[in-house]
Amino acid sequence: MRYLPEYFQRQIALCGFLTVVALPIGCGTSKPAGNDNEGEVASCTEPSNPFSEGTGHYAGYEWAEKNGSGDCNGSSQSFREGCEEYEAQESAYDECQKKKH
Repeated sequence: MRYLPEYFQRQIALCGFLTVVALPIGCGTSKPAGNDNEGEVASCTEPSNPFSEGTGHYAGYEWAEKNGSGDCNGSSQSFREGCEEYEAQESAYDECQKKKH
């Protein structure tokens, strides 16, 4: 076997050292084993109207919030979309609340 120059010996030693030290650190886990959700509480966001006041979307959202969801039959597409947005947010909020209990 040929003798490697000192520079290459250092490079090989450094690579070996990093492999032995860094690999186990990088493959480790930051969480303890067990229940992943243990001690965590779901953060549920209540429905909030994202639309600008005075628009059909805003009116549809407000209508659904006041009258309950289930019937988004309005005369305009923007009204229906606002109503549907409220329903989607309310549904996501309800699902989140169920997961907490």
